Amino acid sequence: MKKGRQEAIIKEVLASSELFKGLTDEELEKVAALGRAEVYEKGTTLFTEGSVAKDLYIIQVGKVAMEISLSPTPSMGKQVTVDTLSKGQICGWSAVGGTPAYILTARALEPVRVITIDGGRLYTLLKEDYYLGYRVMARMAEVVHSRLRHIRMNVRVFQR
Repeated sequence: MKKGRQEAIIKEVLASSELFKGLTDEELEKVAALGRAEVYEKGTTLFTEGSVAKDLYIIQVGKVAMEISLSPTPSMGKQVTVDTLSKGQICGWSAVGGTPAYILTARALEPVRVITIDGGRLYTLLKEDYYLGYRVMARMAEVVHSRLRHIRMNVRVFQR
C-alpha cells in the first residue's frame, strides 16, 4: 500500500475513534504521522499485564479481550476477561505518559487490524501542542472513566 493511502486510512480510523474524534484535519494529520497499521491473528497477545507500556492501539477491525490475572504475579495463573473492545476503541493508554507498565493484557479474539501509535512520541506531541494535548487528554479521561466503570460492572458478575 502506498504511503499516502496508508496515512489517509490511519487518519480515517483516528477520526472515528473514541479518543481522537472531533479533532481538526490538521490535528489528525499530526497524530496520524505517528501511527502504523498492524494485523494480529486470533489468539495473539497485543501486550501483557506488567510489560513496559510502549504503544497505544486503536482498533480498526475485530475484537480484543482485555484480561486481568487473578494471580498476584501478572501473567501467572488464570486470566479473566474484564472487557471486550471493538472498532474505534482504544487500549494501551498507559503508554501515553501514564504508568510505566500495562495494567491489563490485550488479546485478539478474532483477526484484528489496529493502528498503533508510539506512546512516547504521542506524549511529546501532546506536550508541545498544549491545545491538542488538552483536548486529547480530556477525551482520554472520559474513556478511562467509562472503561473502568464498565470493568467494575463486569467484575461484579464474578463476585456472584
